[in-house]
Amino acid sequence: MIASKVAGAGPCAGAVVAAVYDRRPSFPNSIWERPLLPAKLRFAPINPLIPHLVCFLLLSTIFTRADITGTITLVGKPNSHDETFVAAASGCGESPIRHTENWKVGPKGELGDVVVWIVDPKFFKIAAAVPPEIELKQIGCRYVPHVTAVEAGDNFKITNGDPTLHNIRAKIYNGPGQPPGADVFNFGQATQGQTDEREFDDPGIYTLQCDVHAWMQCWVKVIPGPNACFGVTDLQGKFSLRWSGSLADGDYKIDAWHPRFAQTLEQTIHVKNGTANVAFQFDGAKSF
Repeated sequence: MIASKVAGAGPCAGAVVAAVYDRRPSFPNSIWERPLLPAKLRFAPINPLIPHLVCFLLLSTIFTRADITGTITLVGKPNSHDETFVAAASGCGESPIRHTENWKVGPKGELGDVVVWIVDPKFFKIAAAVPPEIELKQIGCRYVPHVTAVEAGDNFKITNGDPTLHNIRAKIYNGPGQPPGADVFNFGQATQGQTDEREFDDPGIYTLQCDVHAWMQCWVKVIPGPNACFGVTDLQGKFSLRWSGSLADGDYKIDAWHPRFAQTLEQTIHVKNGTANVAFQFDGAKSF
């Protein structure tokens, strides 16, 4: 009787109600066989959305897995600092005042622009979902964001948000004090709103720069795939790794990289139900 009343609410809701109803006692003359409410109340119509909502909440409780999250901080004074300079240029905004973006540090040492990733991730399942869209924008003759990460072989977008010409030259980064590697690509964007897609085939670190506006530079960390599990810290030093909720339980190496440090930090974490909390500290004395 109960299952028939929710037949129009979908198989999921019907299965939930049937499962609950079938747990009734089976002794003779059970109270389950007796009407407990007056007929008018027993046959009151059920909002067809309610069983769907109940089913969704039950399944969410069973299958929801959290992500790997954490915070990264800077301790001590770094060996370099950001600079302010004047560079007037048409189409680059009203103010000619520019700033380098080497350090984004909060009042308690929260460190932004750190790329964090799982080394050799293993998944118990991967949903057939489109990877999150990654886009680099040129706004006010700056690259936004200043540091990003992409999976090797995945396309990402580059958009000119300025009413002026930019060119985008991508080079391999070989480390501090070393000459840059070969160009990976170099193309122009002459009009505001122009968007192009590019990809990096090989894992590594790359810089993007504009030859028209020499101060424009950003960093791209390319993570090996497939299904690279990574994130980038925000201004509060916090990160969340994409697809980490689908990691199989176990121990993993997790790495953290910032453009002003020659060495990558690494530690081992234990993942349970797709969840772990991580804290890294970069020592400013080891920066350049």
